[in-house]
Amino acid sequence: MAYVALLRGINLGKKNKVDMKSLKALFEEMGFQNVRTYIQTGNVIADNLACDEQQIESNLKATYGFDIPVIIRSKEELESLQQHDLFSKDNVYIMFLKNQLSNEQLQLLETLVDDEFTAIDNKAIIINLSKNYHQTKYTNTFFEKKLEMPSTARNSNTVNKILLKM
Repeated sequence: MAYVALLRGINLGKKNKVDMKSLKALFEEMGFQNVRTYIQTGNVIADNLACDEQQIESNLKATYGFDIPVIIRSKEELESLQQHDLFSKDNVYIMFLKNQLSNEQLQLLETLVDDEFTAIDNKAIIINLSKNYHQTKYTNTFFEKKLEMPSTARNSNTVNKILLKM
């Protein structure tokens, strides 16, 4: 089964630089097989799950010297997101959550978010933004602050391309 490790907050401007070749090599050293990366924002695809998120985060910190939150999803989980009606709309982003949403967190989002959104398996939020990502307040940072948990955002196009590589 194929998996993707979604890394949070790397290669954004001059901050938190991570070379994709060294990242690929690190994942291979950890025991992942058929490792490939997709774009510089931290999408590492592999055919197996050699270790958990915490072990990957520890290895990343030891190698690069800063914290990099990691969220792992299977090919089947991404395909489930892709099948949702909201996924096919024009300006769609997926917030991959580190932890599952509680009922209280979901209720909070329903009172705070005006744009059309849905939670999938309480582990991801699909949102159809009424403004582009750089103009909306519903960014990854918004969701992290309101939910008090790490998350990482990808647009639907990126998710589709990751799935093609899986």
